[in-house]
Amino acid sequence: MSILKKKALWFTLYGIFITVAFLYLLFPSDIVRSRLENAVNSSGFILQMETLRPSLPWGLKMKDITISSASSVNIPFQGDLLDLQLNPLSFFQKHTYLGLSGRAYGGKFDGRVGLASLSQMYPPKEGNLNFQNIDLARYAFIKTLLGREITGGAKGNLSYISAKEISGKGSGTIALFLTKGTYPLAEPFLGLKRIEFDRGEIKAQLKNGSLKMEKLEISGPQINCFLKGEITLADDFKLSQLNLTGVMEILGTNKAKMNVTIGGTLTNPIFRYIK
Repeated sequence: MSILKKKALWFTLYGIFITVAFLYLLFPSDIVRSRLENAVNSSGFILQMETLRPSLPWGLKMKDITISSASSVNIPFQGDLLDLQLNPLSFFQKHTYLGLSGRAYGGKFDGRVGLASLSQMYPPKEGNLNFQNIDLARYAFIKTLLGREITGGAKGNLSYISAKEISGKGSGTIALFLTKGTYPLAEPFLGLKRIEFDRGEIKAQLKNGSLKMEKLEISGPQINCFLKGEITLADDFKLSQLNLTGVMEILGTNKAKMNVTIGGTLTNPIFRYIK
């Protein structure tokens, strides 16, 4: 009797394996790819990829993927690999939830995103993203956002929840850690044309269209910055208004410590000393 049970078990496992193998081999990649591209394109973006394959247990795996803006030359995302996994519980929930993971810009990322539906991917209803070892110099979209290129490594976490009201604005959090990079200044400050840093840390909360900077610290061979305040976001991100205060320490032979405020915009920050 036990032999019959073992044979039945093995035949069941064999049947499952054969079914999965056939589903993988007969997966309609062209049809799924076309529908996915149409869903993204209807949101004002253009999706391109080299290959698309099924990813166990409930997902899609895309290689050499690019998501660009349909109205400009901007490329918000360009990755080596993106793996999307559908959460089966989404069929019983208000939103469609996708797990995501992949490789981009020399690093890795993972998280999840909540969508209104698979046919309406943008804007997302909520999301959470963890990333590490990102090479900022390779992420060209940062230059579009900030108006200048920043280099260095980055890791951290981003979270976002859209507003329930139509006229409202979403909320979220940012935790960002930087290593070994540079940030060019619009105008020389204390003889410096750019800020070189060994490490940096940014913690902020997004609420009502503003970023509340709870912590903005930069440490480097020439200067240390310890700032807090608020950034009022603009539709054109690099024109967002700055309202930061804190302390700057000038290092080197002529050491100095001063209280400062930073106004203006991300493109054109204005430094002022506080006596």
